[in-house]
Amino acid sequence: MRADPSAQRRLLDLAHIDTELVQLRHAGEHLPENQQLSALQTKRLALSERITEAETRRGDAQAEVDRVEKDLNPAKERLARNEKRVHSGEINSERALKGITDEIEHLKGRVSDLEDIELEAMDRVDAAAREHGEFTAQRTEIENQMRALLTQRDDAKAGLQTKRDQLQRERGEITDVLPEDLVKLYDHVAEHTGNTGAAELRAKRCGGCGLEIDSAELHRIAAEGVDVVLRCDECGRILVRTSQSGV
Repeated sequence: MRADPSAQRRLLDLAHIDTELVQLRHAGEHLPENQQLSALQTKRLALSERITEAETRRGDAQAEVDRVEKDLNPAKERLARNEKRVHSGEINSERALKGITDEIEHLKGRVSDLEDIELEAMDRVDAAAREHGEFTAQRTEIENQMRALLTQRDDAKAGLQTKRDQLQRERGEITDVLPEDLVKLYDHVAEHTGNTGAAELRAKRCGGCGLEIDSAELHRIAAEGVDVVLRCDECGRILVRTSQSGV
């Protein structure tokens, strides 16, 4: 293929733009906000599990309080009735009085035991409620951080997209004035390399892959017409000759 040397040199501008586009794409795929969001999401999920566990403990403890109260209230009421009967003097039978006083002592022990169990369960309710509140507050703070990061990430993406759009416009301005077959070759090579389709032949090296051109090949290149489109044997890029090429 042949192309005007000035058109070939414009390929270097195209390659520069494509390099920037690749860098922008890489930056978009590796935004620091994404890593931070991932780390925060892991913490948020862990806190959600702890919140659920605290809620379960609180529910279990509250259920125990409720069960104890179902036994405790009737025991207190029966104790109060028995004590009232004893204090009223209405019981004349010594045997009956002894039976009631024995029951009173039993009920007092029963009430004391149940109150201890109730207090312990209520303490567990309070502790679980405190943990639930603390974990919920921590999760809320993390969610606030995540929302702020999402905004930053959206702004970063928008900024990158603005740069990409500008570069694409500049790229189009270049390709519009270059020979169609030259652009087609460049794009084909760029697709193969995953980056650029052309590089400067500078100081006897390919600016794309860094391959040093041997003397025989340099002599062959020097003998070619300036409009001949050269290719690197290593990476396949179009080699663009300049005053710095060393040939």
